[in-house]
Amino acid sequence: MYLHIGHDMMIDAEAIIAILNKNLMDYSPEVRQMIHRFYAEGQLQGDLNDAKSLIFTSNGVILSNISPATLYKRAGRTSSKEGTGSVWYTEI
Repeated sequence: MYLHIGHDMMIDAEAIIAILNKNLMDYSPEVRQMIHRFYAEGQLQGDLNDAKSLIFTSNGVILSNISPATLYKRAGRTSSKEGTGSVWYTEI
């Protein structure tokens, strides 16, 4: 199944490892450092200023202007913490 993640972009839902709320970058130096590493390695797609979600895939990180809660609904899944919309866990 393909998932529309905004900006006329679709990705294979099976490639998604996790979806994080972009606001976690404000509170977690580890997440911020990880995003900077992906950027330095050329594995970050999208506009950080426009992002609401960080989508971790098997090929890197994609920034989406769609909220994690909306992405969960589109994928027909629920978040690991009901109502928070912060993280989507899948088995690797």
